Amino acid sequence: MVKETAWGWIDQNQKRIIEVADTIWGYAELGLTEAKSSKLLQDELRRHGFKVEAGVAGMPTAFIATWGSGKPVIGIMGEFDALPGISNKVVPEKTPLKEGAPGHGCGHHIHGTSGVAGAVAAQYALEKAGVRAPSSSMVHPPRRTSSARSSWSAPASSTASTRS
Repeated sequence: MVKETAWGWIDQNQKRIIEVADTIWGYAELGLTEAKSSKLLQDELRRHGFKVEAGVAGMPTAFIATWGSGKPVIGIMGEFDALPGISNKVVPEKTPLKEGAPGHGCGHHIHGTSGVAGAVAAQYALEKAGVRAPSSSMVHPPRRTSSARSSWSAPASSTASTRS
């Protein structure tokens, strides 16, 4: 029942999920500078009742969003940074939007969006089942940069227990 409810939420909100992913594709912001993408994902989570803690681990675009309290904690990770020099139109062949500009060649526009959508779907499914365990969506910037890897840790005030 819980899984079917979560999938049902995904199906009912497919259009919005795709809009968010496509918007992040268009922003194509490099790691640690993805302010518009971060704000969009945070706003989506807030709209669904998540408490958002922004600027975690000394990274302005990193955030942790939580819903609920208690244990177990469900952690969902997603990235949304673009890569340098791979700008592309939404077509299956190399056709840059802007030559030499950043773009999403690794699917991070979908990775961050699907993490948020999964957290929200889990929240609604758990609520419908009467379970008040937390659903925690943890979304952060790039794992490729050494500064992101070395500084990532959830703040003590967070209920999050899973980190990448």
